[in-house]
Amino acid sequence: MSSRDPEQVAEEIAHRVIAQLGAAGADSAHLVGQEIAAALNTLPGEAPRSTTSPQAHHPERVVITATGRNGSGIVAGLASAIDEFRGDIRDISQTIIGDYFTMIFVVDIAGATSEGARFDQLKHSLTLAGEQLGIHVVAMHDDILTAMHSV
Repeated sequence: MSSRDPEQVAEEIAHRVIAQLGAAGADSAHLVGQEIAAALNTLPGEAPRSTTSPQAHHPERVVITATGRNGSGIVAGLASAIDEFRGDIRDISQTIIGDYFTMIFVVDIAGATSEGARFDQLKHSLTLAGEQLGIHVVAMHDDILTAMHSV
C-alpha cells in the first residue's frame, strides 16, 4: 500500500464510488469517505486513529416525519428513541389539524455514527416506536433527500 495519507486515499475512493453509483452531492462523497477512513484506521493489528480533530464536527442529518392520529406521548416516544440512539434533535415542527398531526424532526446523528452506531438502527427504533404509538414514521438520510431533489 502506498504511503499516501489515509484521508486522501479515502477521499479519492469515495469520489470514485460516488461516480460509479451516480449519487449526487459532496455530502455523499464525504460520508463514504468517512466510512472508508474509519475502515482504513482500524486495520487488524493497529489501534484506531482519529481522522478529525476533536473540535471538528460534520453534521450527518436525518429527516424524520411522523403522521397519524393525535395522542399523548407521541413527541416523547419519538424523542426517546432518538435520544437512546444518541441523536441530537436540531429542529422540530408539529402541526395538528383536527385529530391528525404531522411532525418533522431534523436530527444530527454524526455523534452516534462516529461511535459505531448505524442509521438503520435508528430507523428500526423509530419504526417500533411508531407502531407502539399507532403512527407512521419515516426516517430519511439527508443525502437521499438531496439526491432526490437534484434529479
